[in-house]
Amino acid sequence: MFSKRVQRTISRPCTVSGRGYWSGKLNSLTFLPAPSDHGVRFVRQDLPYATPVHAKATLSQGMPLRTRLTDGHSDFDMIEHVMSALYGLGIHNVLVQCTSAEMPGFDGSSFPIALALQGAGIQDQESYVQDCPLTEVIEVSNDDRFVRYEPQTEGNQLSLEYQLDYGESSPIGIATFACELSSEFYLEQIAPARTFVTREEADQLQANGIAQHVTERDLLVFGPDGPIGNELRFADECARHKALDLLGDLALTGVNLVGRLIARRSGHQMNGELARLIQEKMDEAANANIRVAS
Repeated sequence: MFSKRVQRTISRPCTVSGRGYWSGKLNSLTFLPAPSDHGVRFVRQDLPYATPVHAKATLSQGMPLRTRLTDGHSDFDMIEHVMSALYGLGIHNVLVQCTSAEMPGFDGSSFPIALALQGAGIQDQESYVQDCPLTEVIEVSNDDRFVRYEPQTEGNQLSLEYQLDYGESSPIGIATFACELSSEFYLEQIAPARTFVTREEADQLQANGIAQHVTERDLLVFGPDGPIGNELRFADECARHKALDLLGDLALTGVNLVGRLIARRSGHQMNGELARLIQEKMDEAANANIRVAS
């Protein structure tokens, strides 16, 4: 049997601000407490007539190097670090007010967000978190790349494993990161892990007019001899960051995932596809139960 978890929100508002990697635009995120069953919702304060958008898999788009949430009117780019921080700390209900489309890049990690949320205080609510009702293994794969959810029918623990492998010739080393998720472990061991690119990728992005303001101090840029102008926080920091992204993308299912998430060389598009597949199967199960009850 599942060990039920109560829903949680923050005790008071908190704000973080910074520039987006892609656009360079400033964005202030204000997190507001929200009632039970509200979920995570984003709203654009810079757009007229904008309404809150529910952060769920059916409204997400996996894109190269980031995840977008959109309802066709309001867009929110690079939400994965925000979603990861919320899920990692066990926060289920919050309204995120934004002054621009792209989430701040900070140092490439979710740590500034997680630290602000932790500082705001986290309080229990009366309702319980919805558990994922699925019992079958669900996987999305392409050649040697895959992401898989292996559900369990008891407990409340989620384990993560990410296998990072860009090949022997890549300056980004092969590594595997695995853990049992808890709020304390997330804050200390996952949230500080930073976004990374190769020098070649960074040069190509800036040649295309993207991320003109970003330097080697704003994320990990790998040259032939390792990070340029920066140092690793963990020997397996890149694998940890991919686990951070994986958690943020799968948080869009909106449920308590119990069991195991394992991925090999997956990115936002593949992660998002798994999240949408889980959501679709949950909707099918819910509709079947309604038909049986009627």
